[in-house]
Amino acid sequence: AQGDSSVYSLWWSPDSTSVCFTSGKEVIIKPLQPQAKQVMWKAHDATVMAVDWNSVNNLIVTGGEDRKYKVWDSFGRNLYVSKALEFTVTSV
Repeated sequence: AQGDSSVYSLWWSPDSTSVCFTSGKEVIIKPLQPQAKQVMWKAHDATVMAVDWNSVNNLIVTGGEDRKYKVWDSFGRNLYVSKALEFTVTSV
């Protein structure tokens, strides 16, 4: 994968067929099959610092420099947004 921003976090999909990584304000799910289309969405108002993909319920959680953590489904639909915390969210 190539991009204009640094990758701060990367996580394998629960079935190990894709990788989910952060780049700038975006989250990208890149399938390992070359012909498959990647999914990408703006996740935070500042750099996304952390990502994790839950193997039990297939939900993705992200944390960012906007001091929030968010929960997503694997299509990039937002399910939950925390209130702004005191510091940048660097791990989830």
